[in-house]
Amino acid sequence: MNAAEKASQSLTYLQKYAPDMYGKYLEFTKKLTELDALPHKTLELILLACSVMSQCEACIALHLENAATLGASREEILQAAFMAVAMGGSPKMMYLSHVFEGLEDLFD
Repeated sequence: MNAAEKASQSLTYLQKYAPDMYGKYLEFTKKLTELDALPHKTLELILLACSVMSQCEACIALHLENAATLGASREEILQAAFMAVAMGGSPKMMYLSHVFEGLEDLFD
């Protein structure tokens, strides 16, 4: 099971075992997305950088795939990921391997 599948499984568990809390979380994130102040591709690149900062492998996989689906290039994805490294230092650099693996799957 890859990281994106693991993330999906976690969300399924949340829906099953904490539907009220998960529902409120979804409402909150939906409202943020509906603001439309930023293009969705840009939001996914920001979320990718946040995922690297948070050191969340599943989040990296999900937001990398979403960004690519929305038309983000390899260069845009790497710039977003490296911005997280610039802000977070070498511990964040260790999580770039997940970005590179995802890029290989999506672009090679």
